[in-house]
Amino acid sequence: MRVSTQQIFNRGLQQIQDVTAQQQKTQLQLSTGKKVLTPADDPVASTRILELNQELVLNQQYQRNIELADGRLKLQDSALAGVTDVVQRIRELAITSGNGALSSDDLGSIADEVEERLGQLAGLLNSQDAGGEYLFAGYQGNTKPFTENVSGSFQYQGDEGKRLVRIDASVTIATTENGKQIFQDVASERNTFYTAAGKSNQASPPAQISAGMVTDQELYDAFYPEDLLITFNTPTDYTVTEKSSGRVLLANAAYKSNSPISINGVQFDITGDPVVGDSFEINSSAKQGVLTTVEKFIYALRNFTTSPEGREVFNEGVADTISNLDSAETSILAARGQIGARLNTIETTTEQLKDVEVLTKEFLSGLESVDYAEAVSLLSMQQFTLEAAYSSYAQVTSLSLFDRL
Repeated sequence: MRVSTQQIFNRGLQQIQDVTAQQQKTQLQLSTGKKVLTPADDPVASTRILELNQELVLNQQYQRNIELADGRLKLQDSALAGVTDVVQRIRELAITSGNGALSSDDLGSIADEVEERLGQLAGLLNSQDAGGEYLFAGYQGNTKPFTENVSGSFQYQGDEGKRLVRIDASVTIATTENGKQIFQDVASERNTFYTAAGKSNQASPPAQISAGMVTDQELYDAFYPEDLLITFNTPTDYTVTEKSSGRVLLANAAYKSNSPISINGVQFDITGDPVVGDSFEINSSAKQGVLTTVEKFIYALRNFTTSPEGREVFNEGVADTISNLDSAETSILAARGQIGARLNTIETTTEQLKDVEVLTKEFLSGLESVDYAEAVSLLSMQQFTLEAAYSSYAQVTSLSLFDRL
């Protein structure tokens, strides 16, 4: 078989190019530290490397979610601890106010502090995170959860949602609590009520209704769970009806601003100058929010009378206040217990994610990381092969038939 001069040249050149390409690949492996540079190098390993990298990215996202959840939960726990301190202080003041030796002025001084504590309590319930979102507003993070209505009473403006965050493939936890569940839906010791001004009232400035208090529990229990509706016929007189049936309970009663109104075992005040058609509601409830409990306590302190009957009503109000504050503390404690359980879950999950991350990186390193000792040895051998190829090529290409003549 004859071998042409062109074939000899091409074969020698191809050998040099092949060895050079292999050497360049080895050099690239050494410079990048990666054994598998393209899927063609090892299709199976490349697929597994891609899967492992995706698992690492997901793992890191879970860890970022954990950092967010951990921060929010710790902020809520801190806020709830502050709420507990304030509630306990108000409870101490309630116990102190039950001292029969205290005068109306003494009780007025206690009311002054309780009002300050009420503002502090509302501030804690409206706590925000570093991003300005409210902690206890449910899904409505940009809505202030507890705001004062026209009467100065606090109402919940958030919703009942809980924000969930996935911290592992199979683990999802709530990172928020809604204020309604913790602070509003607190079981009352006895049947109670809350007041509200009609939404369509026209007086300017708006007339206000106080939080009020129960003055005759038996009488109110007999009426419960019906609601009352106070409607102004003129700026100087009003009518009280049963809200569900429209039955008139008190007709054309004379109105005097800031004077107690008593009916069916409850007492409250309306302040201001209502106009014709303005209305106010007395709504029955088996639950009483912690802010409402404090508001009713302040009303009882401000409206104490020294008569035996007045003292009895006041003592019952104080007893209800203490009992309802205890219920509020129980609700707050339950919320803190849930937050603590979530923080424990976060701690355990964090350790698992870090362990998985370490193992994944080790396995990934075994698949894609170059063995430097092996690669350097291979590079030396390829350099030797390349030099041999150059030498062989030079010798073969220098042969000539004329050298044999």
